[in-house]
Amino acid sequence: MKAKSLTLVMLLCFCRICPASAQIQETFWHWQVIDTVRIYCVYDYVEYNVFRSNHLKEHELFCVEIGDRLSRYYSLKQLEGDSLFYTTPQAKREYQRRIRTGLSVKGDNKTNRLEKMGQIMPGGSEGEVYKNYPVQDSMLVYNGWHGRTKYTETMMPQAWEIHSDTMLFLGYTCQKATCRWRGRDYTAWFTEEIPVSDGPYKFYGLPGLIVSVEDATGEYSWQLQGVEMPTNKRIYRSQPLNGKEYKLTDRLTELRQQWKSRLQMVKKVNADAVMLGKEPPETEEPYDLIELDYK
Repeated sequence: MKAKSLTLVMLLCFCRICPASAQIQETFWHWQVIDTVRIYCVYDYVEYNVFRSNHLKEHELFCVEIGDRLSRYYSLKQLEGDSLFYTTPQAKREYQRRIRTGLSVKGDNKTNRLEKMGQIMPGGSEGEVYKNYPVQDSMLVYNGWHGRTKYTETMMPQAWEIHSDTMLFLGYTCQKATCRWRGRDYTAWFTEEIPVSDGPYKFYGLPGLIVSVEDATGEYSWQLQGVEMPTNKRIYRSQPLNGKEYKLTDRLTELRQQWKSRLQMVKKVNADAVMLGKEPPETEEPYDLIELDYK
């Protein structure tokens, strides 16, 4: 297996966040070490802003840490935001400065302003996925959409159909695969030059690392930005940093609650607009979830 370096931007992100976060996770948060990182991947995750009226695709960097026994998928921005807010007083002041800067940002239009705010402000997605954890062939999922929850599910790979199409991606020879999974059709590209059956989010089951996956509607996609083979880097199981515990639920209950929360957000935005004497901005339902089999 040949290692490909991350792009310059990703490498700077890797060096700036990860070594520091290891010390933070052990010294400040006392997170449990559950494996050692063998392959470290950074993906550009793209989804539409929940509100259709914004016409905004949001980008966020997600990491997949692949170890000997398990893997962990999480948001780099969320880790950075937590590292600022839940450590030293100086770091918390920087967190608050970014909040103020984000709230005061100007833009040519609403979409432009939202995009700039997202780039500046700390935070990020609170969702995490642990594959082959807490036991082999199970998956632990954390969510933060409407309060911190967790659930486990049995690991079942997507029913991939592998095609003969190939392409070169980040210097790797990749092959095409397609599947229908939980209500959406996906196209993925994988490389056997990195012989691990893993990928972003809950995707896995191909004879090589998934470097790209996108649903047919274009509402959700993940694209590999780079790969590192680190030394002396650990995989941690995170815990809530506010003293609370994750509330146990199940997958379908969690998804139904997430959809309910999205509908409530739309209702509130429209009600606020009417109170201000404006037309309701949301005339359609919000963008739907990745997994649609909750309906």
